[in-house]
Amino acid sequence: MKCIFGTAAASTIRRVQLSTVLVASLSTLPSLAQAQIEVRYASAAPPGSIFAKQVDRLATEIGEETKGAVKVNTFHNSQLGGEIDVINQIVRGRLDMGGFAALSLALQVPEVALLQMPFYFDDVVQRDCVLDNHAKPVLADALEKKGLKFLTWGESGAGQIVGKKAYTSPTDVRGIKAGIYANKGSTDFWKRVGANPVPTTTPELASSLQTGLIDSWVTVPVFYVPSGLNKIAPVMTKLDMSIALTVNVMNKKLFDGLAPDVRAALERGVGKTPLATVRKEIRDLNEVMYKMHTDGGGTIATVTPAQRAEWQKGMQDYWTEVARDVGPAGEKMLAVLESGKKACKKG
Repeated sequence: MKCIFGTAAASTIRRVQLSTVLVASLSTLPSLAQAQIEVRYASAAPPGSIFAKQVDRLATEIGEETKGAVKVNTFHNSQLGGEIDVINQIVRGRLDMGGFAALSLALQVPEVALLQMPFYFDDVVQRDCVLDNHAKPVLADALEKKGLKFLTWGESGAGQIVGKKAYTSPTDVRGIKAGIYANKGSTDFWKRVGANPVPTTTPELASSLQTGLIDSWVTVPVFYVPSGLNKIAPVMTKLDMSIALTVNVMNKKLFDGLAPDVRAALERGVGKTPLATVRKEIRDLNEVMYKMHTDGGGTIATVTPAQRAEWQKGMQDYWTEVARDVGPAGEKMLAVLESGKKACKKG
């Protein structure tokens, strides 16, 4: 159809239309000027727990730093679903943010499992140094390829063996029925030390320990004591097998779609409370749980450095095997971790 307007008029109309579209597009971008985006943070933490309080503080600090441009709504107690399902939802962009156990995240990025290999790190200082200065960029890159933006670390504490007796030496677990989460890494570890791994879910724990279906379980004090598991398995062997690591992530497309100043402000909010403070809060609470356990008549058997070294003997082959099972990404992560351990030792 022939245009009823003159060429100049038509050109003017097109410019006005384009300007209108541009203004409309720019007005939808989040900015520090006003609150324009609300995101949902999925958490398995029980309301009122230290973990929930940390998440709520993170949400508040993101809001403060972005001056309300990003409002984080927190959903605790797995309101939005189980961890594995929620991670998938964030990858697809149907949910926005969350904090997850490393082993749940490992279903998306398998090399994450290497960060929690039993007895891999000599102590918590070495482990923090390696994670923060060496493993983080490798993990962040791997997460980005899955559509996830790495935000920050978290943790639940050091995993300890619980049961009705102490397990201070690898010889103590030979032949026992060790309750495990059903995964190859755990199965291979317990078989290596001569135990019989028995896949056990969290709801089955109490009855399995009471009836003798399993003799032991690995857990953290902040679960062991509040859950009442310490009354059923009253002996905790403190050997710091590994730190129960958590990772906070966000949908990458959502993050990348924010205005540059908002992205920068969001990251400032994530780091507003130092990571050292977050870790100390959890570790201090675990110390309180140890005391509550012994005050209530429970036992804590603390291994000596020499005893822990016994557990570490021969583990290099196991760690290499775990990395090989993951594939090239696992072998790359192990190389980074090994290099990090050396660098952190020198430091």
